[in-house]
Amino acid sequence: MLNYRIFQSRYRFEGTLTLETALHIGTGKVATLTDSPILRDAAGRPLIPGSSLKGAFRAAVSRLAPNLGETIQICDPFGADDFCISSQNGKKNKDYQAVKRFVNKNLSSQAADADSKEAREALARFGHTEWIGNEISEANLLKLLDENLCPVCKVFGSPYYAAKAHFDDLPVKEDFNVTEIRDGVGIDRDSERAIDKIKFDFEVVPAGTTFKFGLTLENPSEQDKGLVAIGLREMEEGMIRLGGIRSRGLGVCRLTLEKMEELNLADTKQLMAYLINRNNGKKGEKIDEAERARRLEAEQAHIQAFFAEAIASLFTPPEE
Repeated sequence: MLNYRIFQSRYRFEGTLTLETALHIGTGKVATLTDSPILRDAAGRPLIPGSSLKGAFRAAVSRLAPNLGETIQICDPFGADDFCISSQNGKKNKDYQAVKRFVNKNLSSQAADADSKEAREALARFGHTEWIGNEISEANLLKLLDENLCPVCKVFGSPYYAAKAHFDDLPVKEDFNVTEIRDGVGIDRDSERAIDKIKFDFEVVPAGTTFKFGLTLENPSEQDKGLVAIGLREMEEGMIRLGGIRSRGLGVCRLTLEKMEELNLADTKQLMAYLINRNNGKKGEKIDEAERARRLEAEQAHIQAFFAEAIASLFTPPEE
């Protein structure tokens, strides 16, 4: 059951995102030195917004997930899919809105007004006629969302349910001073020649720049973990491009996962350790290179085991 009122578990992924080609995430404004400057943080350093990464990440998962099993259907939020409430032009979206009008109100089984009639018909289609004649609660709405949101909407959010996956903004990891200005021209698609007086330039972050990656996943189901693992794997393979002007080769990047933390608050010992001593006494700990390498190897094995188990949970076993 979908529920944000109880914090049950958390997965935290951290690593380094390295640009393999230049990156352009613009501000949409013209600057003195260039027609299209890059986005920067308050200190003037390049920044990749978490929202930009989330959009590309979600799109990659949406393309791959339907291949994993017949039970995994991914909606088009702007389409008319009738298996997900998020689809703006779908019947379930309209039915959910009809029921939502009566939250914290009694839905009469006898009222003849249009709203009541529409809500009763919607509940019949949802298979919950037992709610008619009673007050529609937020718990009822959560049940409808649990039963009628597609797997991707449950993880990455929809207009009706907040995301379980939270992407940090990505700051540069090291001191950064130099960007590049590149030229571009408008092309006539018929003659395939440059158009007169349509020259522009844009700023890019050069290849080789590294950014600090962070992703938090809260209260995930096994399916949720599998979908996030798919996106992380695609990023590790360099298959998710970021930013604009990607048709010119920009935005190729590769993720190196360095750390994964699991927190199960149903385990009393983990809960006590989390609340009493977040760093478990290791803050400022000094270790030699051999011990650092051993811990890194153990962490990588831990991450790979998580990936294998999470992704395997998505596949539908073949029928015998």
